[in-house]
Amino acid sequence: MRYLVRNDRGEELLCPTLADLHSLYRQGLVGDDDVVRAERSERWTRVGDFPALAGERDRRAEPRQMLLLLAAAAVVVAGIWLLWRLG
Repeated sequence: MRYLVRNDRGEELLCPTLADLHSLYRQGLVGDDDVVRAERSERWTRVGDFPALAGERDRRAEPRQMLLLLAAAAVVVAGIWLLWRLG
């Protein structure tokens, strides 16, 4: 099945397979705010809400979650170090 993707400028892209759509999404060439529909469907769905890309969304979120965790750990370490220096 082929998929049609439309961005906010109205530009459309035809993806030959779901695997191609996954790849474009993974690379950031298709974003959450773009819309997608199966070629035979009339209904457009926001890419960020498209069930077939749920696993890709989770994988995209993992690096951001790790960065937030590392940043929080750095703040805690800096706070402990500051308390130790002042105390």
